[in-house]
Amino acid sequence: MITIYAPGHMDVMDSYGLLACQLLRYLNKSGVEAHAIAMGKAQLDTQPDGIASLMARPLRPSYGGILLGYPTGFSAFGHLANAGTRIALTMFESSKIPPEWVPVLNTMNAVIVPSQFCKDTFAACGVEVPIHVVPLGVNEVYRPVKRPSNRPLTFLAFLDRGARKGGHAAIQAFCLAFGDRKDVRLILKSRDPKVRMTATNDNIDIIQQDMSESELAALYGRCDVLINPNKGEGFGLIPREFAATGGIALTTEWGGTADHLDKWGWPLPYTLVPADWTGIQKFDDVDLGVWAEPDIEAIAARLLEIADNRNTYQTAAYSRAANVHQLYSWPRFANHVHAIWESAANGH
Repeated sequence: MITIYAPGHMDVMDSYGLLACQLLRYLNKSGVEAHAIAMGKAQLDTQPDGIASLMARPLRPSYGGILLGYPTGFSAFGHLANAGTRIALTMFESSKIPPEWVPVLNTMNAVIVPSQFCKDTFAACGVEVPIHVVPLGVNEVYRPVKRPSNRPLTFLAFLDRGARKGGHAAIQAFCLAFGDRKDVRLILKSRDPKVRMTATNDNIDIIQQDMSESELAALYGRCDVLINPNKGEGFGLIPREFAATGGIALTTEWGGTADHLDKWGWPLPYTLVPADWTGIQKFDDVDLGVWAEPDIEAIAARLLEIADNRNTYQTAAYSRAANVHQLYSWPRFANHVHAIWESAANGH
């Protein structure tokens, strides 16, 4: 039996909540008895089918488990979680992890991260236990959609989580490239009520609401190009999801979004600058290395290039969509995590 520990709600709209839900679902589907304990809400209306019933089962005490989230929060999981076989499942977005993470991670049997970038970063910062790269999955709801070429070329960007996700850089690049042109549009997506803003530009629309994965898939299908000039990602689900629908996914070729990018997306130019986490996760005045700074002028030039060669890019993006599900699968993610758990539990 395996216990999964989630640092917040069992909520697919939260990054670690999504990982906990998918692990719980697919481990049990494969015949592994898995339970989950959440530090937040255990049941939510947004959970995928079957999660609520799995969460409603009586818990069976067990030592150790799969501990999700920032390592400095693992002590809150309690005594049972912090004994026995323990696997950390975590990630970070700049080139140095917080120094207080290292001693916690070195008490684990193993560490799982979703990208080669994270593995290299954790090892360089002093994590000495085995580090395994296990890519996350992409939901099957994201499937190729044929996009009509007779509608305004529509771009999409996400505004969540401040500057790191790149939404503000996307706005700057779009406005620099196109101004008030009527043959292009930009849709800005944020979570309600995380971002409150209005746009006076006639060719920019703002959507401020939470969406299910089916609703997100429909939104992706309305858009032709994703602009994702992130500063750093541990993995980067959004550009991969968009690519799975056959859209033109533009993202930073650094950090977690660099893995296999040539098979599913296109790179955006950047330079490396000191990572400024001020006001984020209480990381003020901590040296957390570097991350990417989007090159606005170069990104604007890339957007113009795509507008001038729309059909060529659309054809290439549609042909790459199949690569996404070949590379990223939630059942495969769960099976790989289970194999690492079994190996550690057996002393290997």
